[in-house]
This record gives sequence, structure tokens and C-alpha cells, in this order.
Amino acid sequence: MEVFTQDEVNLHTHCKYCRHAVGEVIDYVEEAEKDGIKVLGMSDHCPVPDDRWHNVRMFYSELDDYQKDCEAAAERVPRGMHFFRGFETDYHKDYVSYYRDELLGERGFDYLLLAVHNYYAGDGSDIMIPDCPVNDKGVLHTYTKTLIEGMQSGLFLYAVHPDIFAAFYLEWDDEAEACSRDILACAASLHFPIEINGQGIRAKKVVYSGGERYRYPFQEFWNLASEYDVPVVTAADCHKPRDMLTSRKACKEIAAKANLTFARYAIDENGDIVIQ
Repeated sequence: MEVFTQDEVNLHTHCKYCRHAVGEVIDYVEEAEKDGIKVLGMSDHCPVPDDRWHNVRMFYSELDDYQKDCEAAAERVPRGMHFFRGFETDYHKDYVSYYRDELLGERGFDYLLLAVHNYYAGDGSDIMIPDCPVNDKGVLHTYTKTLIEGMQSGLFLYAVHPDIFAAFYLEWDDEAEACSRDILACAASLHFPIEINGQGIRAKKVVYSGGERYRYPFQEFWNLASEYDVPVVTAADCHKPRDMLTSRKACKEIAAKANLTFARYAIDENGDIVIQ
């Protein structure tokens, strides 16, 4: 079993298909080689059969092309690098069988990353998490419930930006701490990895009562994570090849301030990626 450190791995990577990233799949392979990455995963935003959320991801009709591009890139991976094909996938109960049976089953993608980018409102509308009403407790509770259901589904390798709620819930108060504890307790009980996300480092900062901070990662969330036995990873969430490592240092500083140690990665005897 080959083992890799966090500095050698990036599994959260986007490309041109999602419409808010640039570059071909192979461009990220080439950048990863320059950056010393030994394990690269392409995980563009996952399409769904009814093209929900199509403004920020590929159409379902483009899925074949994405798969072919990933397979072609895999043929050109340099010696010593491992390449995995996957998706960043929004958890929603309507798509569980599609994720499991088609993406992981019929199509044989290697992994899915768990994300919750939207608040599913009672009227059937979807609101992007950063656009939700500021400090809305109901939205925070729904986000927490949805993320926990995703972790419990057994479909995903790890959860990306679990603290993305901090993009609208600006204060660290009793409500934020309670919901964070629910997330962390679930992750710990499942030994389910969670990610300190690099894209939030590069995004515009938010202003709250304590001053200015990253939209996410939210330092207080990660300080709390140190109280739980939960695997922690970091990834670029890069939407440009050149951003493969631009936020890595800041993510590592957040972990260090919280006294967190990053998990290790391994490739098992079946060739699957495992987070230890």
C-alpha cells in the first residue's frame, strides 16, 4: 500500500466544464507535475439528469465528454503520479441512486466529494449558501442537517468546505457552535474526513463583528474540530491550473493554529484512494 502526505495530494480540482473554471483536464495534470503533486483527482461539479444548478456546472449531456477527457488525461499521467476521476457532488436525496448506480456504478468514477452549496427552501427554490439571509438560524440548521445526511449516506470520500455556512452565518455564537459540534460529532463517529478549503482563502473576505475574515475556512470551526477525532484534509478547490498550491500555505496555517494534523492518504491493493 502506497502512502502519501497531504503535500503530495490534491483531490479537489475543477476544469472548464463547470463554466466558472478554466483549463482542460490535462492542463491540471501538467500543473500538478510541476507542483510536485503525486496524487491528483479531477472533481468537477457533478451534473444531474434534470440539469438542476446548470449555471454552475456541466450539463448532463456533457458528461460523456468529461469522462472521455478524464480517461484521455489518465493515459498521459507522468510516471510516479496517480490520477483519479471524480466529482464534487451536491448531496440531495433525489439524486442518491444516480450518484451510486450511474456515476460510481455504471460509469466507474473513482470517488465523489460531498458538498452542500444550496439551501433547499420550502417553496422548492434553491438559494446559494453565500446568498442566504445573513445569520439566518433556520438556514444554518437546514444546512447542518443536509451535510450530516450526506456524510451518513456512505457515498462520499470526504466533505468539502464543511464550514461554508460561515459565508452567510457571519457570527461565531452559540448557534454556530452547536451546529458545528453536530457536524463534527457526526464526522468523528463515521471517521469521515473534512476539508480545509483553499477556494475560500482566495475569495473576497467578509466583515463581521470581529472585523474581517475569510468567507471560509472559519478559524473557530477548525479550533473546535481539534476536540474531535476526525480526519482533516486540505485541497486547492482550484478553478485555474495555477491555483493548485496558491492557498496551501494559508490552509496549513489554519490547521496549525487549531493544533490539527492532516490525515495521510493511501492507495490500497484495489487501486482505490483511502484517507487514513
